[in-house]
Amino acid sequence: MERRDAMKVLAGASLLATGAVAYDEKLIVNKNDYDFKDPKNPTEYELKHTPEISVGSADAAGFSLVEVTVGQKGIIHPSVDNHWVYQVELFAGDKRVGVVDLEPTVSRGYLAARVQLKEVKTLRAIARCNLHGNFSATLTV
Repeated sequence: MERRDAMKVLAGASLLATGAVAYDEKLIVNKNDYDFKDPKNPTEYELKHTPEISVGSADAAGFSLVEVTVGQKGIIHPSVDNHWVYQVELFAGDKRVGVVDLEPTVSRGYLAARVQLKEVKTLRAIARCNLHGNFSATLTV
């Protein structure tokens, strides 16, 4: 096998490995959307699971740094063997602009993306907790 062909095989194998997850899929026991009991007065439990969206200023090309952290008001979601945020998604309007898959104990609920917000009215983030389901937050921009 020539060196170039070997490099192509290695590159393909690394891409496949990147898409694989190490956690046991059976640990994801709740994929339901969560409804807040009182959206104006969230509990600590709800704050711990709710994404917080922050937007930085736009760069010269018009792209803003959008960061999503799972947990609000200093209450951060844990990342332990049996309880963690396994995915965070970010939407600009109706278009998904970012997604991150996370592993327990070695990563925590966070996503960052540079997003062109020129025509965007809302940003929405979804945090997917393996035990407690999907928590959403929306920010008007």
